[in-house]
Amino acid sequence: MISGTKWIVGNSAAVALLTTFTIACGDEPRTPAGPTPTTVPPVTVEESGFTLSGTVSDGRMNGPVLAGATVRATPGTAATTGSDGRYEVRNLSGAVTVSVGATHYKVPETVEVTMDEDRTLDFVLEHTGNPPYGGTVFITPDILGPADPTSLREVTYTGRDARTIFDARVEEWILRDVYLFEVRYSSGTLEFQVNPEFSSVDAARAEVDAYAPAIGRLPVALMSGLVYVTINAGTELFRAAIGGSWHGGIVIHTGQGVEYTRNGFLEEVLFHEAGHVALDLDHASASGWRAAQDADSVFISEYARDNPDREDVAESVSAWVFI
Repeated sequence: MISGTKWIVGNSAAVALLTTFTIACGDEPRTPAGPTPTTVPPVTVEESGFTLSGTVSDGRMNGPVLAGATVRATPGTAATTGSDGRYEVRNLSGAVTVSVGATHYKVPETVEVTMDEDRTLDFVLEHTGNPPYGGTVFITPDILGPADPTSLREVTYTGRDARTIFDARVEEWILRDVYLFEVRYSSGTLEFQVNPEFSSVDAARAEVDAYAPAIGRLPVALMSGLVYVTINAGTELFRAAIGGSWHGGIVIHTGQGVEYTRNGFLEEVLFHEAGHVALDLDHASASGWRAAQDADSVFISEYARDNPDREDVAESVSAWVFI
């Protein structure tokens, strides 16, 4: 969560099988005596009836075809649409009731069809309007993690100096004599600014070591927008600095960071915040993005729906890359 306007988830017949037993203590394998197996040819079942086929798609403007929708024929059987949105239900005859359903879509009226020949029946489903996720950061902790490679190359302590840093505990920018580290990645270098409350270079370095590798797991396209990382104590949510002279930063509070790490979502949260930094200025208010919001009418998450001007881009990029 980000606060403020500048802040920024065939039926086969059975075949008799011989069983070979291996006896312990060095005995040779022995085959028990038995009748000679007889191979029974498989039974071929000829289909009688006709095939119902078609496509299931989303009813919104430019709506996609729907994979994973279930088309059920009664009496008869059911089929699931493939990646192209197509289905086939075979061996139908006479009067059949057909219905289709998909997650996040309203249940349509059933259709009665007489199967006296092969027929095509397409379905267009209406979305419920409910977002599929609460927040895309927390879809799964298995998207990025310590087992993934990092572009981190080197961490160098460069001394202490004054920096104006954001502290979410007081919701203010404050001037502090921070510990500074130059953190080099394969794509460039970031400045890590560690709040002096950590009391020593070693303590500050430990915090840098906790977060620098995780940032290195982000895509280069998102890291390209980053300039610095601020590390404070506290349990406040992570932030992203957007716009103005302090643009390009991620603000970390280590108490919250410990929780994210323990639950497996550290990289996913950093991905979200970096998405704000890299993309919001160019896209969040762009006419093309707003037109897409209007045409889609369904947000990727409840968080994006509730904060359409501030969170939709970062929530959407996470889903676009991860899902």
